Order: sequence, then structure tokens, then C-alpha cells
Amino acid sequence: MRREVEEPGSSAKKLPVMRTLARLHQCDVETLYSSVDASELDVHDILSEMLYEKEVEASPEQATGGAASERFSLTLKGWGEYLKVLGSIYELPE
Repeated sequence: MRREVEEPGSSAKKLPVMRTLARLHQCDVETLYSSVDASELDVHDILSEMLYEKEVEASPEQATGGAASERFSLTLKGWGEYLKVLGSIYELPE
């Protein structure tokens, strides 16, 4: 059984990746590397965590040059997490 322990800044690290995926709806890892202000290793780790948590899905795509690449998009659970993080940043008065 895996114990859920969230780092204090893990949402802050994931937010730029989730924001890019929400804005583009679907993008490849190279687009994420160029759009997010983080190292490639950090982006890779965030994507791996999000894939494990089923917040993002990867779908293979055949590129025109013949090389296959993966495209990533937020799942319903990922959208929920993204909205939860946004809500905690921008709390609206009741």
C-alpha cells in the first residue's frame, strides 16, 4: 500500500505543466520542455507522477518525419486537480 505524502511545493511544481496541458489540450513532451520554466528532468518526473496518478494520459502519435512521439493530455481527474489547485490560489469570496 502506498502512503500519500505530498511535498509542500509539489502542486506548485505541477501547476505550470497542468496549465500548459490545459491551454494546449494535447501536446508532446518537447512542447512541454519549451513551455515550462523547469528542467527536462523535472518535467519528466512530474509527467511520470501524473501518469501514475492517472491525471494525464499519453497517446502515441506518428510524426511526419517517421519518428513516433507521445502526446499528453489531462484526464478528467487531472482537470479536477488543476481546478482544485487554481481554486486554492484564487480563492473567491462567498
